[in-house]
Amino acid sequence: MAAAAPNRFAATRGALPRKPLYLATRNAMRIDADGNHLILRRAGAPVERFPLARVDRIVCNRHADWSGAALAACLAHGIPLIWLDGKSEAVGSALPRVAVASPMTASLESYLELPDWTVRFDNWIRRRRLETLTAWALRSAREDRAPDAEAFQQMKRAYVYNGEFPEVFAAEGRGWCHALVVRHLHLQGLQARYWGYDGQPLELADQLANLLWAELNLDCGSLPAGAPADRTLMLIFETWARRREERLSAHLADLKRHLARENETWP
Repeated sequence: MAAAAPNRFAATRGALPRKPLYLATRNAMRIDADGNHLILRRAGAPVERFPLARVDRIVCNRHADWSGAALAACLAHGIPLIWLDGKSEAVGSALPRVAVASPMTASLESYLELPDWTVRFDNWIRRRRLETLTAWALRSAREDRAPDAEAFQQMKRAYVYNGEFPEVFAAEGRGWCHALVVRHLHLQGLQARYWGYDGQPLELADQLANLLWAELNLDCGSLPAGAPADRTLMLIFETWARRREERLSAHLADLKRHLARENETWP
């Protein structure tokens, strides 16, 4: 699948919006660069050209054979690349250099020096899970499809405390959530991973992607059950992502408050 989906990002005011480029295919492809374009070649198919200025992020798998020039061109244009494995899990990424670090970085670094930062962060994650579940229930109530009180309590016990929820969206969505989060973090001047006390990693992109993945499944219910894992499914995801972009901003805003409060408790 080589497809670009609608997206809300634009390089400058008045410019055409950037679009994510999905290069998830079962067949080998070669990606090169020529000036300001990516060149995609596949056996038996016409050559495709994608303007770098229009690409927001790229999601690909092991069948994509990248040239060094293509990788360098993507990074030079501020385009993050995310690789998925055969199970649609994000296995790695190539990120452009962050020119100006977010002011939040200093708070993160101080927080990660706390010996018990992992316990504090786990508590924050549980609070965000509860907020995610509550926000979904309120939206559902407005649409007359809210769960009853008993069902909500069961979902609360499973998700808030154990991170468990019904995964009804196609598995590809998990990797797509990760790619969306990586791009959002980059735009905010933040990294996907930070290192804390005793060398423990804070996988910030993974943690936020997990929140987004849960919300995607809660929102969609059984809607995409019959949708094929192709452009149709990708368009379903992108339509949903445009409506939920503010959720990532809300998570980060609450994380900033959490960092400020916890840093005040430094012994």
